[in-house]
Amino acid sequence: MNEHGTVLITGAGGFIGGRVTEALHLGSPYDVRPNLRQWSSAARIGRFPLQPVLFDIMEPEAIRRGMEGVTHVVHCAYGPPEVTIEGTRNMLEAAEDAGVERFVHLSTVDVYDKELTGQIDEDAPRVVNGDRYGDMKVEAENVCWEHQDRVPVTVLRPSIVYGPFSDLWTVSICNRLKSGRWGTLGECGEGMCNLVYIDDVVQAIRRALALDEAVGKAFNVNGPEAITWNEYFQRLNDELGRPELGEIDPTSTKLMAKLTQPVRSAAKLVLDNFEDEIMKLYSRFDVIKYLMKRTENTLKTTPTSSELNLFQRDATYSTDRARNLLRYEPEYGVQEGVSMSVKWLSHHGY
Repeated sequence: MNEHGTVLITGAGGFIGGRVTEALHLGSPYDVRPNLRQWSSAARIGRFPLQPVLFDIMEPEAIRRGMEGVTHVVHCAYGPPEVTIEGTRNMLEAAEDAGVERFVHLSTVDVYDKELTGQIDEDAPRVVNGDRYGDMKVEAENVCWEHQDRVPVTVLRPSIVYGPFSDLWTVSICNRLKSGRWGTLGECGEGMCNLVYIDDVVQAIRRALALDEAVGKAFNVNGPEAITWNEYFQRLNDELGRPELGEIDPTSTKLMAKLTQPVRSAAKLVLDNFEDEIMKLYSRFDVIKYLMKRTENTLKTTPTSSELNLFQRDATYSTDRARNLLRYEPEYGVQEGVSMSVKWLSHHGY
C-alpha cells in the first residue's frame, strides 16, 4: 500500500476516531493530525506525542486552517443531524480547497432499508425511514457523492463496531449483564449480530486511504462471522465470569419496551429543558435521588423498541466488495474480540 503524507482524523476524541489515531500513529508512516472539538476530549490521545488541531466541523474557516498541509482525511466526527450533514459538507469543501488525495467518510450499515433481510451488499437502497442516526448518515453520504467529482471520496459502512472504548456495544452491554436483570431474549434475540472488532475497522480505513481502487465507492465493513444477539450476550457474560444467563420472556420484554418508551421520551424532554433544576433537586433530596436512580436503572436494563427490532433482524452485510477491491480480511473472530474487550474492561476497572 502507498502510505504517505499527513492524515487529518476528525472526531479523534471518540471511539473510532481515537483508535484510528492510535493505530496510524503507532503502525503507519503517516504524519497523524488528530482533530478535537474541545480539549477535554484529548485524554486518550494525549498519551502520544501528537499535535491535535482544535476546531468544530461547523466552522469552515477553522477547518481550513486545520487542513493546511493535509493530504488525507478520515472523517469520523458526527453530532446532531445538522452538524453531521453540514459538518460533512464543510469538511469536503475544505478538502477540495486543500487538494487532498483521499477523503474517507465513516458511515454505517444503518443507511440501508431496515425492512431488508438476508445478505445485504452495497447496491441495496439507502432509505430515510425515521431513524435519526441512520437518516442523518444517509444525508451525509449524499453530500459525499455530490462532491465525488471534486474530491477523491471513499465511504465505509461499518456494522456493529465493538471493542475497547465502545460505550454502546461493549460497556453498555456489560453493565446490563452485571445488573443481573439482563438475559437472553428468546425469539427477540435471534436476529444476526454483525460484530466487527474495532481494529478490523481500522484495517479497512488504512486500505481505503492508500488504494486507488477505493475512490468513488462505498464498502461494507463487517467481521468474519455472524452470530445471534443471544449468542453475543452469552459469550460476553461467560467471559465476564458471571453466572449462567437466564432467558427473559419475549412477551414481557416487548411489553416493557412499549411501557418505558413514554418514560424515556419524557425524561429526555425534562433533562433537555430543566437539567439544572433537576440536578439541584437530586442533590438536595434523598427520595428524589432514589427515584431517579431507580428509574435510570430500569431504563438502562430494558431494551428499547428500536433495539428489539435490531435484535430480531435477520440480515447480514456482505464484505465481498471490500475483500475484492481493498483486499480487506477481518482478523478478529467474535471469541477473540470479546476476550480482548473484557480484558480492557478489567484493566479500566469496570
